[in-house]
Parts: sequence; structure tokens; C-alpha cells
Amino acid sequence: MIGSGLNSQTFFKTDLTTWEIGPYHSSLPGPMRLKLKLDGEIVVKCEVETGFLHRGLEKASELHGWPSLVVYADHLDPEVAVFGELVTCLAVEEISGITAPPRAQVIRLLLAELARISGHLAFMVRMAKAVGSETVTHYVLRDREKILDLFELVTGARFSLNFLRFGGVRSDVTDGFIERVLEVCELIRVRMKEYNDIFTFNYSFLQRSSGVAPISKDCVRFCGMSGPNARAAGVAFDVRKDAPYLGYSNLDFIAPLGRGEGGVLGDVHDRFLIRLREINESMEILKQVVERIPDGPFLHAPVGNDYKVPAGEAYVRIESSRGLLGCHVVSDGKLKPGRVQYRVPSLANLMAVPLITPGVRVEDLPVVLASLDLGIAEADR
Repeated sequence: MIGSGLNSQTFFKTDLTTWEIGPYHSSLPGPMRLKLKLDGEIVVKCEVETGFLHRGLEKASELHGWPSLVVYADHLDPEVAVFGELVTCLAVEEISGITAPPRAQVIRLLLAELARISGHLAFMVRMAKAVGSETVTHYVLRDREKILDLFELVTGARFSLNFLRFGGVRSDVTDGFIERVLEVCELIRVRMKEYNDIFTFNYSFLQRSSGVAPISKDCVRFCGMSGPNARAAGVAFDVRKDAPYLGYSNLDFIAPLGRGEGGVLGDVHDRFLIRLREINESMEILKQVVERIPDGPFLHAPVGNDYKVPAGEAYVRIESSRGLLGCHVVSDGKLKPGRVQYRVPSLANLMAVPLITPGVRVEDLPVVLASLDLGIAEADR
């Protein structure tokens, strides 16, 4: 009963509460801490703290010979390792003035698009876990294993590939690889309908994703965001289109943009749908590439431990599954790199978290974080 000296507005008035989540929590995409101010269940302010996984990868890569640079780049983003290898090799090749043979470039492209599909499938797994859909988690992991089988067939490894080399790749594709690629593409094409039926247009998922935490074009520009998150907000930028490499300019594909199908352009649902459509585009790219893979060598020349890169510097950017991935390499003409720096997309995505979370319900925070496809390993490199 409300006392005679209090009115209802005074009685129900509450102060803001402070929460801290992390650095290790099942709802987080990795070791990080969120400092929240809540008004009931609504997020009023969110601060992000990272650095709990710092590995000193850039500095460590400067302490060893040039061939070891590929090994360190392989661990930049362990989930999609080939992108780190690719951008590093392209930067070193630009300084050295060498070009990978056409066959090597096609093999690189095949692995890159397979990695893009694998990364987006892993994104779907995290989204399904965030909303408690264990069925979809198992379905998608089952199909992602097919992609990892292809990596193992060619490179002998499933995650840390260590397959690219300066001037090409370590070895040629194995027998049956091309046929397996086409089979996997057809399998995933069929599975995509299942994903849509049981998850994408599921009422519960629509309620948790439609209109939630939208990203505006101004936010994209302010944070320097790129990749699927930026395209979901309507920003038409894709390195494969705007600065083609590996022969992407000769391929017929589109970079999907957000349509606001969840009610607001750039919301969680748009970010989810963008990645589904990119999986379809990657499969179309793979089908085009396997039909025109050229004959010839797969490596420009073997690289030994005494390999030296001419003095100079280069900056190269590619489109990873998370966004624009850049690599800046400086060589002073010695056996070791002078400086290695990476521009990773997850750092810009992390910058957006404090801007888009106010107004979100605290129970939807895991969904919002999962929708940004954050790679804490590459952000804390």
C-alpha cells in the first residue's frame, strides 16, 4: 500500500543500476567486458573494455624470418585463417614485385570464398545460440563441417591452414577437390531453405531481431565500419567490387545491401539476412571459378628461410568475412620484417557497440553482439 505522503510516480521511481558482464561470460563473443547502466531492463549506457586476449601478434611476427610471417598471419583470426594469410602474402608480394601464377590466384580465391561461407555459417551458429535455438546450431555446424573437410582435403588442416606462400600456394589442389566443391555448394543451397524455414522467419527470432539495435550510415562512417554490417546499413562498399584483386573483376556477383525487412534499415535482422545472401553469392562465385581454373604452376618460386624482401613498404586490403582487412608491411631489406600492422574489421565493429546498444533490452544484448560478428582474437591481436 502506498503511504499517504507518496504518490505513485515517486513510489515507482528507480535509480539506474550498474552491471558488469565479463571478461568471461557465455553471452559474450570472446574475452571482453561490458560496463552497463540500466534503467530497469533497458540499457542506458554501455562501455566496452577489451585487451584481455592480447597476444602481441604483430610484434611477434617481426621477430622471425619472412616465411614465418604466414604462420603468424594464420592466427590473426583463427576462425577464417586464410584471409590473414592472403592479405599478408599480397602485401609482401607487392614489395617484392612478384605476382602469383594464375592457377595459384584461382586456388586462393576458392579458399577465400570457402572461408567466407564457413565464417558466415559460424555467424549463424552464434546467432542461434544467442536466441536459444539449439536445433539450428546443430544443423549449421553439421554443414560447416563439409567446408572444413574441403580445407583438410587441400591443405591437410581444418583451421590453421598455413597454406599460402609468397608467390603462390604450398601445393596444387588434390584430385576430386573441384567436384567436392560443387557438391558442397549444392548441399548448402538446399540447406539454406531449411535454415529459412526453421529459423530466419521464425516468429520468436523475428521478435528478437526486427528493429533491434539498427546501425545508421552515420554510425558506419564515424566508426569506420565495413563488410556485411556496413552493407546492412545501406553503405555500398565491398573491396572485391571497389578495389578488385584475385580476378574478382572478371566474376559476376553482387554485394547485397540491407533492405530494412525487419522494419528498420540496418537492424539485427538485416545484418543476419545480408550474410545469408552473401553465402549464396559466394556459392555462385565458386561455381564460376571451378569452371575456368587454368593450368600451370601454383608457385612463383620456392621461398627458403634466408628469403629477403627488398626494402620498401606496402598496404593491401581485402574483403574478409567480417569486413575490410588491411595489412601494412615495412621491409628494411633484412631477413626479418621491419614492421607489420593489421587493420582489422572487428575493431570498428566494437566501436559501434556503445552507440547502438542504448535502448536495447538487457536480454537482447547477446543477440546484438552476435549480429555484429565480432572477432575478439583479431581485435586483441
